[in-house]
Amino acid sequence: MHNKLAHFALSALAMGLSQAALANDDAASAADNASIDEIVVVGQKQTFATSHVSQTMIERQAAVASVNDVLNELPGVLVTQGDYFGASDWLTAIFMRGFNTGGGANQIGTTIDGLPNGGSSYGGGSKANRYIDVLELETVEVGQGTADISSRSNEALGGTLNFITRDPLNEQAMRLVTAFGDQDARKYYFRYDTGEIAANTHAFVSASSSSVKDWINNASTVTRDYGLAKITSEIDGFKLTGFISYNDANEHEFETISLQDYNNNPRNDALHMTWTDIPAVNEYYRDGWRALRENTFAYAKVEKDFGDWDFQTSVYKHRMKGRGDWVPPYLVNIKDDGEGAPQSEFLGGETQYGGKQIDRFYFVNPDGSAAIADENCVPTHGFSKDYDPACYADNVLPVMSYRHSHYTNDRLGLTADVAYHFSTGSIHHTVRGGIWFEDGESSSTRDWHKISNVLVGPAFDAKPYWVQYISEYQIDEFMYYLEEVAEIGDVTARLGVKKFKVDTDYHQPIGQDPAVSNSSSSDPLISFGLNYITPLPGLEVFAGYSENFSAISKDRVGGSTSEELSRIEAETAENIEVGLRYEGRDLQFAMTYYDIAFENRIVFIEDGAVTGIDYLSQVDGVYYNLGGIDSNGLEMLASYNLGNGFSLSGSYTYNKATFVGTGSAALDKEAKVVPGNRVHGSPKSQFVLAADYMGEMMSAGMSLRFVGDRYINYDNAEVAPSYTVSDLYVGVDLANLSDNFKGLSARLNVNNLFDQEFISGVYSGAVFPAAPRTVTLSLTADF
Repeated sequence: MHNKLAHFALSALAMGLSQAALANDDAASAADNASIDEIVVVGQKQTFATSHVSQTMIERQAAVASVNDVLNELPGVLVTQGDYFGASDWLTAIFMRGFNTGGGANQIGTTIDGLPNGGSSYGGGSKANRYIDVLELETVEVGQGTADISSRSNEALGGTLNFITRDPLNEQAMRLVTAFGDQDARKYYFRYDTGEIAANTHAFVSASSSSVKDWINNASTVTRDYGLAKITSEIDGFKLTGFISYNDANEHEFETISLQDYNNNPRNDALHMTWTDIPAVNEYYRDGWRALRENTFAYAKVEKDFGDWDFQTSVYKHRMKGRGDWVPPYLVNIKDDGEGAPQSEFLGGETQYGGKQIDRFYFVNPDGSAAIADENCVPTHGFSKDYDPACYADNVLPVMSYRHSHYTNDRLGLTADVAYHFSTGSIHHTVRGGIWFEDGESSSTRDWHKISNVLVGPAFDAKPYWVQYISEYQIDEFMYYLEEVAEIGDVTARLGVKKFKVDTDYHQPIGQDPAVSNSSSSDPLISFGLNYITPLPGLEVFAGYSENFSAISKDRVGGSTSEELSRIEAETAENIEVGLRYEGRDLQFAMTYYDIAFENRIVFIEDGAVTGIDYLSQVDGVYYNLGGIDSNGLEMLASYNLGNGFSLSGSYTYNKATFVGTGSAALDKEAKVVPGNRVHGSPKSQFVLAADYMGEMMSAGMSLRFVGDRYINYDNAEVAPSYTVSDLYVGVDLANLSDNFKGLSARLNVNNLFDQEFISGVYSGAVFPAAPRTVTLSLTADF
């Protein structure tokens, strides 16, 4: 453990638990009759695989954690992040059945209370942790493949994740939480529930602020602030819900490394926190790699059940403003100032809009002109001649840029669903349909600022010397679906159709590129399935088929021409699932076999790695159609109530996801795709085992997660070895220690309990090491 405070917290809580156990010898027998959270919740009468996150899974996470962390115990899901608190938007990726949300893939749909998140990409998207504090998370509904036909996402090739927020309490209450631990983690949280403020009307408001430092240098800080409010009411049978959330995040980033570098040092990345007078060293200054994001999301929802028919409608608004920071070790020469003349980019005072680089300069002479390296210089090992100060005169000054990428995303949307219930003889029918419309405007702007004085630090001039581009997008999206559900005794049958149309207009106000309009429209997407409730009580079997679609998003339109877009086809996937579910008094069990044919796979090839970064690229990579993926496998999950407050749960996944070629050997070679190779980053096998105890006085649990070997790149030449990691939590109601502590509770969370060294994330040829053992303690006061 890396924090004396965490050591103290662990010892203090252990003493408290010991005293609590002595104070009440009957706790175990009392817990036998206590209400126990279900560890695994599975859908009933569904024709596709589905699972829910339980409150116990949420409790296993630290109060400072990201909402994405709770997914790691579910079958087929793997979440990789920079640390156990979800730092680094750049490194956050979710893998499911060979699909993922990392590197611009956007293959898994995400919704917040059933409403779309607007994409999960780094450059302009907003992952679920931008909307919800983990302390306000009720559950996550996971459709691993086929998913519900009504899901509002055009990215759900490999399933959907629906993050659901907590509702207001019926009674007036106030909760305060403080948390602290390793990496100088701190969090302060407040929630107030109003109780019934009017007839059948309840509300709450909450706010939190947290900070945590990087685990490698313990110097660069991540801060996150949340504000949430929700109100529910019922008037004349109409159920009304209003919600608003706000998040302000300022996050440092980590950087991936090669497998060789990991083997040399499994507790480090390529960045550091020492500012020097050498730009090529400062390029990897951690505090210069940042993601700043501000998200505001609000919705209003109306629902009504009229008996034979029911409906619901929602209107939502989302505003995102963000910035990504990087520190290139040079200034870009945009204006031709004349040979030997002082460089205007160094002198400052004016901004160049658009244009192309003439060249770059790394040092300047005393008069401000670009310094030229000695042609006969033999550079220091690890440097090229242009970057090595030893190859220049003694009186030169180093120069650097502070590059900003600004993102905005402004979305206004409407959803509506209606269902009609009727019977024909012994057959009960439900016909339902719905629409989704979204009007969005977004932009991406890149500007370059001179670092004021490299000899002093990373502070930069407020006025940019170059605005490289301004990209603006107008996106209109429309989706409709129609489904018939027929129940004939113990058999439920579904047949549905769904269609998307996404229109994107792109232009650059200061650029030379022509405006581009692109319409991405799906064919009618068919889904159908059967569910049979067997004569064995609690056992049902199901089978389903669906066609899924991912539109050509704005991230792929920007910087492309109409001709380039004409060569890219929208991604599609055909999902087949067959499975069974069992739900008894103490045992819940589900097993699903799936087979997915994914076509027209679009892959974002990132610019740069530790060996060099193309800071000048207008987009951070290139898009390709790489044939597709064949994915098939088996998923199992189960939970068992042992009695006396004890329960066991677990999940197992076998996934064989392999690349399908483009049909052209030359193109496959160029794209580094070998047909039949496994999808990199996706393990073939993984499982989770967990044991929990819930009593009146204390709760505790431990999980063990195994992740199998993962290939690092397309050619399957390097392997990230399998690993096993364990997490622990212990909670105690302090009122059992003394009446003076009524309403107080404490919870200890330990991630990576046995301090294992392993590779956490795999990112297209590079890896990222896992954080060491991380301990946090949270104290809760309820009034």
